Amino acid sequence: MAQQQRSSVAGMSTVMACVSVCGFVCLPLCVIYTFVAPNRSRWLMFDMDHVGSMLSAAVPLESRLVALVFALAPTAFTMWALWSLRQLFRLYARGNVFSREALTALNHVAVALFASVIVAFATQAPISAALTWWKGAGHREISLGFGSGDVATLFIACTVLVIARVMGEAQHMADENAKFV
Repeated sequence: MAQQQRSSVAGMSTVMACVSVCGFVCLPLCVIYTFVAPNRSRWLMFDMDHVGSMLSAAVPLESRLVALVFALAPTAFTMWALWSLRQLFRLYARGNVFSREALTALNHVAVALFASVIVAFATQAPISAALTWWKGAGHREISLGFGSGDVATLFIACTVLVIARVMGEAQHMADENAKFV
């Protein structure tokens, strides 16, 4: 039975490592596509952190590209989280669950998720300014928003961080106990 559970964990972990790679590749492509072709990309229903109706084909391409540069900053942190998840799931697939490498990858996931929310909040002002700059004085906007999705991501990041710390403490205790045997 234990062998069957290990095999099941290995299989699920392998699948999730592949899903993480897909997310790692697709996420920046979707962000870029959304800014370069905002009207054609609506079919994706891709949520762009409070950008809303400011992003459309009416915005000059150069303004959208400036906004894209800022939008890629939180995307990079999410990509780091996805790559760390890939590493973590690959370790799990090999049965390497409580190693230092697994704990490091889990910590990276938590830090990257937390940072992505903070950076996304900080980049909202320059994104909104870039997307409305072309309208001229009196019509430019700077907006900031913090929604329930941000709260949920922060909660998940903190939860993962606590779990990683607990697993690290358990690993430390196991190492100490092994020295006495």
